[in-house]
Amino acid sequence: MSTTSRVRGSDMFVGHTDPALEGPPMSRTTAPRLARTLVLLASGALAAAGLAACTGASSGDGATAPGSGSTASETSAPEPTAAAEPATVTWDHPELEGYAVSEEPPTDTVVQLENDDLACLLQLTHEVIPDAGIDDSTYTDTAIKNATSALGEITETGREDSAIPSDAGPLAAREVSLTASSGAQELDVRMLLRASSADQVLVGLVHVCPAGGLDEATWDSFVAGTTLHGTTATSF
Repeated sequence: MSTTSRVRGSDMFVGHTDPALEGPPMSRTTAPRLARTLVLLASGALAAAGLAACTGASSGDGATAPGSGSTASETSAPEPTAAAEPATVTWDHPELEGYAVSEEPPTDTVVQLENDDLACLLQLTHEVIPDAGIDDSTYTDTAIKNATSALGEITETGREDSAIPSDAGPLAAREVSLTASSGAQELDVRMLLRASSADQVLVGLVHVCPAGGLDEATWDSFVAGTTLHGTTATSF
């Protein structure tokens, strides 16, 4: 995904005025459209989080910014060493009753499963990120902060350490539960994210449903049945 696409996705969420996001409480007719609209914006916000996390992390470590008056005699910390190329990430995911793989995902870095009856979406997503020179636990929390703030009005209802199944072993990750509001509409959101500097990727699993519609058993089956390929990191 290009930088332009990332910024556009985040801007769409913050300033979006689609009629589907306004008006009376959600009906069975409007729910699928609303959920699909908001989850695409959430996907854009996650993409922006990868970019924002890198920018924020690399600009807050005390290094002098270009053009700020530094001289040749002033030295800064060496650039962190990263892999020559970002990891090539692929996913295996389970088949879940009622969910079908979308033929039109929001970006080519997202695998999206949709349940039209429930107006719920599941996503497997990854974004290329640079090595920001900070530990992956802090990097992941920074990505979560940027992702959730980009979603607009949110209430975090839970956060815990978890793991993404990968062919290199369980990949330590952070799981966040929250509600996101837009006008009179509310969504339940579950995110499981990990920033890996060694692999230069931000990877995540996402579940979005209309408020009250997120099923814990579906989420647990989705996470347990997923396998991430191509990364090397495990612990934070």
